[in-house]
Amino acid sequence: MSAPPPLPASPSAQPSRGKRINCAIAILLVFLFIGPPVGALAFILSIALIGMGSHVDLLGLSWIGLFALIYAAPLSYLIGVGPAAAGGLVIGIRQAFYGPIRWPVAMLIGIGLGVGVLVMSGKSLPSALTSTDDPEYLPVMVITCLAATMVCWGIVRTWYFGPEGRAEAIA
Repeated sequence: MSAPPPLPASPSAQPSRGKRINCAIAILLVFLFIGPPVGALAFILSIALIGMGSHVDLLGLSWIGLFALIYAAPLSYLIGVGPAAAGGLVIGIRQAFYGPIRWPVAMLIGIGLGVGVLVMSGKSLPSALTSTDDPEYLPVMVITCLAATMVCWGIVRTWYFGPEGRAEAIA
């Protein structure tokens, strides 16, 4: 004997539009509050690693990380709130209305945000790829946005409503 087929979800099991919007706003808030400090830490540590070259001092790097958390994290909201809001909106709307985002898509969103920051900074992308003035600038900005996006996505990856109304970790 086989098990009976599952019953289709009833219309009353669907979350309301208000619950979906609340889910998207909650995801956006996580990105807005956590994304900029994580991005600042990734930026400062990346610059420090580039500056140290092949003579990486882990003790010095840990002190740089500590000072980055103290001084750069509060200032990170001035620069990082725009990319964090864009990433939070994209991931929040997708997860609240269409279902979960897997890690490869979250990585593409983070890389896209990094490229967007480069474009918005006035740096032309083709010249940035061949520039000898600041060859480190391109990967540092992309790594900064990628790190912040992946940390925030890791926090909210189970906060979603799918089209069928399934909810994970949303109360």
